[in-house]
Amino acid sequence: MITITLTAAPNNNSLQIGDLAYSITPSLVGGFQTSINDTSGEYDEPIFLGTIDAITGNQIFVDETQQNITPPHLPEAGDFFMFAKDTSVNLSGLLGYYAEIEIKNNSKEKAEMFTIGSEITPSSK
Repeated sequence: MITITLTAAPNNNSLQIGDLAYSITPSLVGGFQTSINDTSGEYDEPIFLGTIDAITGNQIFVDETQQNITPPHLPEAGDFFMFAKDTSVNLSGLLGYYAEIEIKNNSKEKAEMFTIGSEITPSSK
């Protein structure tokens, strides 16, 4: 089990148990953090960590047994952590004729939304 400890609780409502976790070690190029490898000059690919098993407070627990590398990759302090939905469950956008969304601004600062879009596929045709 990989334990990822963040400085604060994750502030992303999309992060859920069952999501796929990835990490990448950023490189400093031209004063910016990027995924370009310092040595080869090629883009590094994010490394699959495993499936998120639990989220408690500021910790995320990942099952690393699904990695196809030995020894398993363990993220280090400073690595960029990201997640994706399992495509075997989330194959497309919204289905049907009705959808309801809720958008929240968790910031105390004023925020403006200029546009929102969606991909809707009628499911009964």
